[in-house]
Amino acid sequence: MATNLYDDLDLLYREIWGRSLHHGAWVTGYESIEEAREKLIDLALKQLDPKGTIADIGCGYGILAHKILDQFHCEVLANTNSERQASQITPRSGLKILQGDWLQQQLEPKSLSGIIAVESLSHFDSFKDFLKHTLPALKPGGRIVICDWFSETGSHFFLRNLATTGNLPPWRSVFSLSSNAKDLKKIHSLDLSREVAPTWSAIFWRSLQLPLRKPYLLVTLLKKIITRPSLLLAFPLIRLAYHTRDLEYRVITYEK
Repeated sequence: MATNLYDDLDLLYREIWGRSLHHGAWVTGYESIEEAREKLIDLALKQLDPKGTIADIGCGYGILAHKILDQFHCEVLANTNSERQASQITPRSGLKILQGDWLQQQLEPKSLSGIIAVESLSHFDSFKDFLKHTLPALKPGGRIVICDWFSETGSHFFLRNLATTGNLPPWRSVFSLSSNAKDLKKIHSLDLSREVAPTWSAIFWRSLQLPLRKPYLLVTLLKKIITRPSLLLAFPLIRLAYHTRDLEYRVITYEK
């Protein structure tokens, strides 16, 4: 999973997009950014039906983990590969923070009632390795909900460069995931590409507005653009990739 990107851009991520870093889902088209993000998470949690102990893989700043604790009174294992993100997660009863590579975490067999991975699976080099490490910890009947982007054309130069910009492995297809999850029962798959695409227009405009809203961050923003010149341009290009269907966003639920 990517480490340097989230630590390096920690301040800008929070100032531009907030402490919840995932896509939003514009179901009606009239949602605010905050409402759109909540709708995406609500869709995922409806599929997960949290109970017992839940693993939130790629938990960011812990916003989803806290939501699960508040609404469902579960215990949550919250994993992030970013030291800066982990340091900003508010500790509380029932929450265990696992900082570091998920594939290096020691997991008790059949200790998890559910697993949710919101836009983290795509950071793993191998779907096979992710499932091999993760599934023994899931109880029989437990669910794993994956919200992520996929591509049938990930080998194209355009998408390869976008993946490199985001410190991602090459994009893989939904079929690639399904072919590695043959021991699981797929019970739900929802294509939200159209609904999540406006995320990238919103991030782009917020990025442009940042120097006006917070002028003291202009120097920081310019430094990041100089060191990562393709980053700002990536936002409208990802929006375009959704429009051309080179990228698709899925909420997929498996049951063990």
